[in-house]
Amino acid sequence: MLNNLALIKDKVIMDDMTRHGIMMVAFAVIGAFLSYMYQLAMGWLLTPEDYGIVISLLALLVIVSVFSSTIETTVTKFVSKESASNKLGRVNYLWKFTLKRTLLLGLAIFAVLALFSPLISSFLNIGNNWYPIIIFLSLVLTFGVCANYGTLRGLQRFLPLGISGTLGACLKLAIAVGLVYMGFKVSGALLSVALAAVIVFFVSTYFLRDLPKVGNEKVEVRGVRSYTGLAFLALLAFAVLTNIDVILAKQYLSAVDAGNYAAISVIGKLAFFIPGGIAVAMFPKTSHLFEVGGVHRLVLRKAILLTLLLAGVVVIIYWLFPQFVVNILFMGKYPDAIPYLFKYGLAMAFFAVSSLLMFYFLSLNRTRVAYLLIGAALLQLCLIILFHSSIGQIVNVMLICGASCLVLILPFYLKVRNDFSYSAGLQ
Repeated sequence: MLNNLALIKDKVIMDDMTRHGIMMVAFAVIGAFLSYMYQLAMGWLLTPEDYGIVISLLALLVIVSVFSSTIETTVTKFVSKESASNKLGRVNYLWKFTLKRTLLLGLAIFAVLALFSPLISSFLNIGNNWYPIIIFLSLVLTFGVCANYGTLRGLQRFLPLGISGTLGACLKLAIAVGLVYMGFKVSGALLSVALAAVIVFFVSTYFLRDLPKVGNEKVEVRGVRSYTGLAFLALLAFAVLTNIDVILAKQYLSAVDAGNYAAISVIGKLAFFIPGGIAVAMFPKTSHLFEVGGVHRLVLRKAILLTLLLAGVVVIIYWLFPQFVVNILFMGKYPDAIPYLFKYGLAMAFFAVSSLLMFYFLSLNRTRVAYLLIGAALLQLCLIILFHSSIGQIVNVMLICGASCLVLILPFYLKVRNDFSYSAGLQ
């Protein structure tokens, strides 16, 4: 009888995985569309040189924002644990505890990075030291936003989570276009990120307004430091793998080639971002099943199939119609991007599957996957430093590293699967 109830519960979670996965993919597609419209609009409105500046600074922001991704992942993990036990008072405590500290962390990191803005401008061959300061201004509230996102995600409140993320992408696009049209150019494109973060912070906080009503039960979270440390390294390594190429292209290539490479990256990353909603929905579900002893591997299988389907469709389109895609999205402004779109998209598809597996491992407390990802990131850095004389060389490095990352992570998956199979056999 108990086994039947457990199977029914697991089936319900599997059905929820499909429903919530589709919901988050829909939000991810809308958010990706709006984000790409932002990047495309900036590509239309700015010169290739200015566009290269904007995209390289956004890539740098993504790497720096790995702190915020770690916060969201950690909060999701521990909130989902308390939510599985229906201890909402503890969830409220975790949320408030995290929110206060992330706001202070964001302010401190912004202050430090602002001091280093001249060095950053020099490395990226940017003539204006204010540009890095403007983009890093968004960090003041970004960490708080991710504390809210992690809480919503851990509670599996996917609708308000999706609305908040989509709103941020919409605001960034609208504000950027308005400011650039007003003549602020690069500054306007970058300032929109910070202004959107302000509004999203208050909206996402509003969606959690019911938590203070359930009490405030203090909780001692065991293992949070070790979990956060290795989760940070894993997410940092993955942020490097998927963004450092744009930054180094700005350093090594000419201004025009860097602009063309930015266009390749913007379009190619659709194969990575569109399936991203699957990982968002999967993480709290596999974490919940892990905590209650459920069958989490079935959820992963469904998530992998959905990821392969979505990423595969994008890559096939890039293979068959690269010229059409580039010309329609950038109105013929970046023709040099056409020959490399399929390879770059395929690399991002490899990274999409690797990212899904990484979040699966993190949901099961298997944080040592960080070491494998660090190895892949170091390989990528070495290869780009050695081979960077053309757009084609850097794209080839990305394809090699995308495949290598997946090859490195698969044995770890087999080990984790065997460990759980052995444990189940003992029971």
